[in-house]
Amino acid sequence: MKAIMYVAHGSRLPEKNREFRHFVDQIMQNRPESCQKIAFLEKEDETMAIVGESIIAAGAKEITVVPMLLFPAMHATKDIPDQVAQLKKQHPDVVFRIADTFGAEQEVVAVAAAKIKATRPDQDAAILVIAHGSASYAEPRTEMQTVTASIATQLQLPVALGMLHGEPNYRTIATELAAKHENVHWMPYFLFQGQLVDKIRAGISGTQWHEADSLDLDTAMITAVLRKITEVTP
Repeated sequence: MKAIMYVAHGSRLPEKNREFRHFVDQIMQNRPESCQKIAFLEKEDETMAIVGESIIAAGAKEITVVPMLLFPAMHATKDIPDQVAQLKKQHPDVVFRIADTFGAEQEVVAVAAAKIKATRPDQDAAILVIAHGSASYAEPRTEMQTVTASIATQLQLPVALGMLHGEPNYRTIATELAAKHENVHWMPYFLFQGQLVDKIRAGISGTQWHEADSLDLDTAMITAVLRKITEVTP
């Protein structure tokens, strides 16, 4: 039996976890596997170990692990593979496949561009896209540079990149833009409006700042996740 385990970060806010479940439920409806479950990296009663054992107990012999993450940083590069390795050690007869992250897929980029466009920036406005980033992994920055270039092409406006962690630091970029532009439109490149977005917002508030919505678990991104599953699932 083939199965899928979707792995989300998890939130301290129960309503955010409910929203994430609803998003994943819609992905599940587009897959044929009879056994599909969601695990959380930050939720003790639904860890990868617990959910993985449940899936295997149901009879799964092939499991596709889908990181519900935008970019390959610590969680996707180390934490999830380490957890899969532990499950594999306990169940050597089970085949595990790990899908790639989906933050640079065209559907996700298009959602971001639409969110920014909805704030109606004029031709003199500055655009700042802020992502989580990583101080230890270069891949998020590299992929986000591609993302911002694509957004700039779609909007026909220059787009700057800032990172919550790592470089370029969003506060530094925000200060530079605010000194040169009367209006700055910024977009949090996050799956949903959570505590990290609140933290960023607190640091760049002011009358010249215009906030776009986050990706906000937009259903247009479902196609991107499904593509990543298809790429690794025979």
